[in-house]
Amino acid sequence: MKRALTIFAACGACVVATAGIASAQQSLGGFPIHEPGVRVAPGDSTTAKGKGQAQIVVDAYGSGPYKTISMALKDVAEGGVIYVMHGVYEESITLEKSVFIQGDRGPGPGVEIKPGIGQPCLNFSPKTATAHAVVSNVSLASRVRSTASSCVDIQQGVFTLKESNVYGSGTQPAIRISGGTVMLEKNTINGGTKGVLLQQSHSLAQTFVIDNEIALNEIGVDISDRSLGDVFLAGNRISDNRSEGIRSFGHGGATFIGNKINNNDGAGIVLDRHAKLSLVRYNEITQNLGDGLAAPFGSNGFIEHNKIMFNDGKALALAKGDKPELYSNEIRCNKGDRRGKRKEKRCGK
Repeated sequence: MKRALTIFAACGACVVATAGIASAQQSLGGFPIHEPGVRVAPGDSTTAKGKGQAQIVVDAYGSGPYKTISMALKDVAEGGVIYVMHGVYEESITLEKSVFIQGDRGPGPGVEIKPGIGQPCLNFSPKTATAHAVVSNVSLASRVRSTASSCVDIQQGVFTLKESNVYGSGTQPAIRISGGTVMLEKNTINGGTKGVLLQQSHSLAQTFVIDNEIALNEIGVDISDRSLGDVFLAGNRISDNRSEGIRSFGHGGATFIGNKINNNDGAGIVLDRHAKLSLVRYNEITQNLGDGLAAPFGSNGFIEHNKIMFNDGKALALAKGDKPELYSNEIRCNKGDRRGKRKEKRCGK
């Protein structure tokens, strides 16, 4: 977002004074912005319903009154917008209402949110389950070995994180989701014990993980045995994690479509004890050090149209008992499946 600042001035001053009431107007990316404490004319379309400002600009290094995001959150109206200029913001963000936080898209170093020791980068814990927050184009970075439960902690409500970077502490999950309806889209997520940890305790909860880069975690995506909600993963690259790419242990439905799951130190996908409603389709599961897909306790569902190749373990390590339906998977050159020298030659080894 390019920073654009248009100030209507009279006689070279930066503020127009009319009848003793100061007013100032700015624009950012074509949207009019009203500074805090400035009177807005009745009927002005930029005023949000209820108390607070509809739009606020935060600039850690600027001359305006808002230097921190937390300060802006106190004054922004329900459903309002906070535009954040480039800079490092050393604070922990707590969202308790509907709000849109947009990081500056223009050229520059970006927006980096760095909390203190033992604090999450961002905590979404709204007072009502219908609150909806959107956070876009920021970097959220935990302190190394932080004791906070995660960098991003989502507890309830409707939450969207997109086009952002999340860096975990190395000792906790990068993103922890314990409730609500959540969309993670086009983010880079790394540095956590889990890139994304799902622990949604309500059976109607839903999580959508779309087009993310999830790498350099212990486990890429961990759907824990405490998770009852449905999970949908599509178009993600889940790679270079120190254990499994995806571990699905939850009781809800799990759908994995069109992901690239490769170069993980464990299996590409593990369908663990409670995974009974899985759909694994059109994924590329390659070059993992473990099995391509493992179901050590048995699993039902469908595994179809996947490419499962060049893994060090078996393509499909399925236990006796319940087994998923298998259709049209391309399976070749997995070390655990090889028998005889001819197949090793065909795979280039």
